[in-house]
Amino acid sequence: MDDKKGCSAQRETERVFSLISSQDPENMEPNRSWSDLQPEILSLILSNLFFRDSSNFNASCRSWKSICPPFPPPTGSLLSKLPYLMTLNGSNCKFFQPLRNEMYQKEISELKNARIRFSKYGWLLMSHGESSMFFFHPFTMVKIELPDLPTRNWFKNICFLSRPTSSDCTVIGISSHTPEHIEFCIIKCGEDKWTYQDMGTSIHFIISAASPELYNGKLYCLGEAGNLGVLDLSNNIGWTSWEVCSKPLSRSSCYKFRQSFMVKCDDGMLVVSVTHEDRRVLVEKCYLPEMFWEDVESLGDKMVFVSHGASLLGDAVEKGMANKIYFPKFHGESGVFYSLDTEMYHSILGNYSCRTSFNLAEQLSCTWINDVKYSSNSLSTVQKW
Repeated sequence: MDDKKGCSAQRETERVFSLISSQDPENMEPNRSWSDLQPEILSLILSNLFFRDSSNFNASCRSWKSICPPFPPPTGSLLSKLPYLMTLNGSNCKFFQPLRNEMYQKEISELKNARIRFSKYGWLLMSHGESSMFFFHPFTMVKIELPDLPTRNWFKNICFLSRPTSSDCTVIGISSHTPEHIEFCIIKCGEDKWTYQDMGTSIHFIISAASPELYNGKLYCLGEAGNLGVLDLSNNIGWTSWEVCSKPLSRSSCYKFRQSFMVKCDDGMLVVSVTHEDRRVLVEKCYLPEMFWEDVESLGDKMVFVSHGASLLGDAVEKGMANKIYFPKFHGESGVFYSLDTEMYHSILGNYSCRTSFNLAEQLSCTWINDVKYSSNSLSTVQKW
C-alpha cells in the first residue's frame, strides 16, 4: 500500500510540474498577469495555505477569489495531512475542514439513513437498521458488506482493528448492560457469522461512548467512571481475556462528565473530558502499561480532534494550530476549537470566545476521517467480507 501511495504522489508531482512548465514565462504571451495562471495550478497552491495566507490569496484578485482547493486534497499537500469532520444527514454528507473553515458537500445514496459507528484509515463502519453493517470508503465509493447480526444492533461501541481490505481485519462490538457484565461480539475477515461472549467482572464497569483504542496488542475501553477495561488480543490469547483496571481517572471523583473521548499517544492514552455543569474541558494522560494517570496542561506542538466516531492526535502543521482541541461544534458558520492556552472555546472565524459551550451547535452523526487519499485501482465497487 505504501508503494502505491508513493507512486500516486510521484504521478501527482509530475503532473503539477507539467502544468507549471506549461506556464513558463518564456512561453507566455507578453504582459500576461498572474491571474492568468490555470485554475488547476492555483487550486493546488491553495491546498497548501491556511489562515492569513489563504485570505491574502483570495484577496489578491477577483479571479483568485473564486478558486477552491481540490477535494479530496492532492497527495503531499498540507490539507492531505489533516482530518475532515464528516457529518451525515440522510444521504447528504458534509466534509468540514476546520483549519480552513470550509465545507464540502456530497450526496452518497449508499449511506442513506445509515449511522456512522466508527472511522479509521479513511474507512467508515456503518450500521443500517437493526442488523445490517458495512464498511464504506467515501472517497472511492467502495463498499464491503458484513454478515448480518443475528440480534438487534445494541452495541454501545464498535471498532475495527486494521484496514477492511486486509486479511486480518477484525470487528469488535462491545456493550455493558449491567455494571457486572460486559458482552463482546466479534467477526474476523472471511467469517460468515458473528460470535458472542458474555464476561463478568468483580469491578463495576459501564463502557462510555469514547471509541476504543488498540495499543500494543490490547484494546483499551474507557468506562463512564473513568476506569479502563482491557481486552488482551496479543500472543493469540484471544478475546476472552478481559480485565478492568481499578484505578480510574485522577479527577473522576471530583466532576461529573458529560462527554469523554480517548485517543492513543506515544506512551499511553489521552482522555479529553467535558464536565456536565460548566462544560469545562479536562485532559488527562494514562501511561501504559503502568496505568499511571497525569493531568495534562499542554499538548505542546500537538492538536487533538475529538468525536465519538473517531478521535485523532496530530502534529500541528503550523504554529498557530498547536495546543488546541477541535470539537464537532459550530458557532454559526464557523467551527470551534478549545484552547488549552486560554482555557476557552474560540470560533475559527470571527471573535467568538467563551468558557462554556452552551451556545454552540453540536454535530451528533459525525466522525473525524483521515487518510483520504486511498488507491482504489485494485478494488471493485462492492466487495464481500
